Order: sequence, then C-alpha cells, then structure tokens
Amino acid sequence: MKKFLFISVILLSVLFSGCDKIFCKYSNLPELGDGYKFDYDGRYTLSIVDLSNNIVITETILDYAFDSTFIIVSQRPWDSIPNIKTMNYTESNKAFENSTFQQYWIINKKEQSKYSLDTLTMRARYSNVYGPFKKNDYLKKRAELKVPKELELIEK
Repeated sequence: MKKFLFISVILLSVLFSGCDKIFCKYSNLPELGDGYKFDYDGRYTLSIVDLSNNIVITETILDYAFDSTFIIVSQRPWDSIPNIKTMNYTESNKAFENSTFQQYWIINKKEQSKYSLDTLTMRARYSNVYGPFKKNDYLKKRAELKVPKELELIEK
C-alpha cells in the first residue's frame, strides 16, 4: 500500500508540474521525412536517426531545417570542447553552453544511404550524409548539391 501511495504521489506531481523547459523544447519536434527523425535522450543529446534508428548525426544539434529533399544541420559535438573529459558535470555543461563552435551537415534524403565504417575515426559514415564541415566548406557543398536558398539555418 505504501509503495502504491508513493508511486501515486510521484505521478501526480509530474502530471501537475508540467514539463521542464528542456523536455518541452524537444517534445514537439517534427518528423524529418523519408524515415529521418530526431532522437532525444537528455538535456544535450538531440541527434538525428534514420529509419533503422541508426544515429546519422550525433548530439548536439543546434539548429536544423528541412524540405522534401534535404536536411541541413548545425551541430556542436561534446568533443569539440577542449579538456571536457577532465571537467566535472557543472563545468562541462557551462563550457558547452559558452562554446561558439559549430559544424555543419547536409543529408540528401533522395540519395541511397550506404553505410561504411571510417576505420581512421571508427565512426559510421553514410553516403548521403555530408559533413562535418566548417562554415565555408558547408556553403560550397550546399551550392554543389543545389540546396535551395530558402532552406536556412538560424545563426546562433
């Protein structure tokens, strides 16, 4: 009986407290089309996965835009923060929030996605996913792939 009462109190407090700011921010993310969707698992872990739930672009996505053909993404990976592995939780979150580092990706949803393993970095690669790019290289690749000008990221 005590266990039931305890669980009931927790469920009611969650129900009436609403969602926290971070969860609410990510709770209404759209489907990106052609099997691509967001995967959210914590404060800074917004990623993009494909139809098979393979992670295509890892955390943390800062901004995105998409149409029927392309998904464009700006991203800040955790490993872009110098010395993050030596920091405690509070320090690493603060360093992450204060970082201005951004890299860019383009997914062409209409191209066939072929998996390969980059043996140098031991990371999965997909033939229709381009990046990561620095800003200038991203803009060149956008032009090469003919990503519509209307598809824009908000600069942060």
